[in-house]
Amino acid sequence: MVKPNTGATVTEPSRAEVSRLLRVLRPGVLVAGALAFPGPAFAQTASPGPYVSDRFGEVADFRFTERSGRQVGLEDLRGSPWIGVPFFRGCTGPCPGLTADLFAAFEESLAGTGVRVVSFTLDPEVDTPEALREYAAGYSIEGDEWLFLTGPDRAQLQAFVREQLGVPVAESPQASTEYGQSITHGTRLPVVDPEGRIAGWYECARGTFGDLDSFEASMGALVERALALRSRPETSLPLVNASLNGLAFVLLLLGLRAIRAGEKTRHALLMRAAFAVSAAFLACYLYYHLVVQAEVGPTPFHGQGVAKVAYLVLLVSHVFLAMVNLPMVLRTFWLAHKEDWDRHRWWARKTLPIWLYVSMTGVVVYLVLYPLNPTP
Repeated sequence: MVKPNTGATVTEPSRAEVSRLLRVLRPGVLVAGALAFPGPAFAQTASPGPYVSDRFGEVADFRFTERSGRQVGLEDLRGSPWIGVPFFRGCTGPCPGLTADLFAAFEESLAGTGVRVVSFTLDPEVDTPEALREYAAGYSIEGDEWLFLTGPDRAQLQAFVREQLGVPVAESPQASTEYGQSITHGTRLPVVDPEGRIAGWYECARGTFGDLDSFEASMGALVERALALRSRPETSLPLVNASLNGLAFVLLLLGLRAIRAGEKTRHALLMRAAFAVSAAFLACYLYYHLVVQAEVGPTPFHGQGVAKVAYLVLLVSHVFLAMVNLPMVLRTFWLAHKEDWDRHRWWARKTLPIWLYVSMTGVVVYLVLYPLNPTP
């Protein structure tokens, strides 16, 4: 949990001091260090939109010490998206501003969402668990939503950040940077999905390109991406919708069989039941898409190539014909109510095949998008 500062005196800078420091220094990325010691090659889509399915490799397992003293590894983070943050307490460059900016984003948008922030120190000999507890207290950061990790091996931690998180890290034996420190690192932050795969990198240092608007857009994209990767809420509505479609399909076939056998009363009851089931489906469908999915975005289909094209054709035909079918069903029922049987039969012959197709493809869309959806 992130709680308001209680005013406790700590050795690390307060938020107000950090803000004053930012106004004076406006530090950005240590560009020279990042260029001299680049991380992995990045595609132009390294900062993708929030709902795309692109991934950029898996993060290798690790085991580091959290400020609480307990060991934390990749398995402990699975199930929730997280933002990786390289930093060290002695940094006089971008680290204080980066932590302050992330604190503001966390406080406003991320707290309580299930998204976690994981800060990896690049100077573990100095940044002990005790020192990290004090550092976190300076920003009123408590609990496990924001972790601060350290370890016994400086080279191991730096290699992890550089090779696994894809953030440039370099170290010089002499304090040769413009900030008078030996460690330089990039400030593009990785967002990791709940399965431990990097979903994108976002540049989040003020003044990197001298453009505050670009920084704010990048910070906003990072937060939006992290929120979009949250584990989808458990809901049975997609299965309910598919079941309603399947039931409507069966009732329609039984209704067709009844009228062909001359059982008009039975036919009328079955068709009314099919209409009621389809109406229930429409209500559940609209609720799911307008309310449930509004929080986490649509469920993506991960297939590619021919499978993707086939899925889109199926989905478009299903949705389009469902829209066409509704007024046709209402017209057919109205003519039956008016006992205009000649025109009722004419409309029924046109309406029933479309209704059957829409009901059947509703079940198929569910199967393709959920149980049979390829793993990205």
